[in-house]
Amino acid sequence: MRGPATTSSWCSTPTLTPPTRITSTSTLVPGSPAIDQAHSPVQKGCPMTLRQPLTTEQVQSMIRRVAETCPTTAAGIERVGLPETRAQTQGIGTFLRVICGQQLSVKAAASIWARVEAHFEGDFAPMRLLDLEPEGWRKLGLSGQKTRYIHGLANALVEGSFRPEELSGMEDAEALAHITALKGFGTWSAEIYLLFAEGRSDMFPADDLAVQKGYQMLFGLDDKPTPKVLRELTAHWAPHRGPMAMFLWHYYGAATLDG
Repeated sequence: MRGPATTSSWCSTPTLTPPTRITSTSTLVPGSPAIDQAHSPVQKGCPMTLRQPLTTEQVQSMIRRVAETCPTTAAGIERVGLPETRAQTQGIGTFLRVICGQQLSVKAAASIWARVEAHFEGDFAPMRLLDLEPEGWRKLGLSGQKTRYIHGLANALVEGSFRPEELSGMEDAEALAHITALKGFGTWSAEIYLLFAEGRSDMFPADDLAVQKGYQMLFGLDDKPTPKVLRELTAHWAPHRGPMAMFLWHYYGAATLDG
C-alpha cells in the first residue's frame, strides 16, 4: 500500500550536525555496509557520495535545538526523555522491510519481518525475491498486493531502472520522486527510507498515525492533525523535522504506556 503504517516500527532518536557523508571513488560491491546484503546493481568506477544514518547523538542534539525555542518540546523531553536512533542499512533489505511494515501495527510488522529475514537468511538478492511464488510470500504473512510490490521492486533492480545507491547523490525532492515512482511506494514509504537509511534529517512522515497522535498528545490537541495540517504546524522545525518525528513516536509510545 502507499499509505502509512498504523503505528510505526521505525520509532526512535537525535542530531544537530548534518548527516555524515563519505565520498568514495571505489567500486561498491554487494554486501558492503553502505549497500547492505541486497546485491543491488552498482555503477562500477563511478564516484559516489554516500549518506550515513543519523546517530543517536545527532538525533538528540537536533531535538534539543528545537526544544530551545519550544517550551512544549522541552517539557516533553523532561517527561519521557529522548529517543534512540534506529538506523537502517541502505539497499533492498530496508525497502523490503518498509513494504512489510506498511499499514500494520509495530507488533505485526515485526513478526512478519522476522519471518522474512529467517526465510531469506539476510540474502535479499532480487532474483531470490522473484523466485518465491505468491503462495510462499503468503505463508510469510504478505498479501498478494504486497507480493506484487516486492516483485516490482526486484524487477526494477534487475532491469536497472531503480538503483538505491544513486539516491545519495540526489536532493530530497528528487530522491522522493525516484522512490515513489516504484509501484507500492508512496510518500510515507519514501520518507521512512530516506530518514532512517540515509539520515536525511528533514524527512517528516506526516502520514504516520503515531506521529499524528504523538503531536496531538504533546500539544494537548482535541483531535489529531491531518497530514497537511501537521506539515504546516511543524514547518518551523526544519531542518530537524526527522528527529522531531522520532521524538513524537517516542512520546506517543511512552504516553500510551503510561496510560
